[in-house]
Amino acid sequence: MECWQERGLFLFCLPPYSPHLNLCERMGKELKARWLKPEDYLSFDTRAYATTQCLYNVGSELTINFSDYC
Repeated sequence: MECWQERGLFLFCLPPYSPHLNLCERMGKELKARWLKPEDYLSFDTRAYATTQCLYNVGSELTINFSDYC
């Protein structure tokens, strides 16, 4: 372990479930809570299209400040 730390590798113990540290979980929560509208849930096709559009726009029109959650 000491040899690894000398090389810049550090191991951290995480709780068994920590969604705030998982970027995919954070993205899914934003998608459901803020980006998708109720009418996007009318059918599978409308939800799939809206989800694709949201994910395409992440970084330009849609943003997440991950520092607020970690």
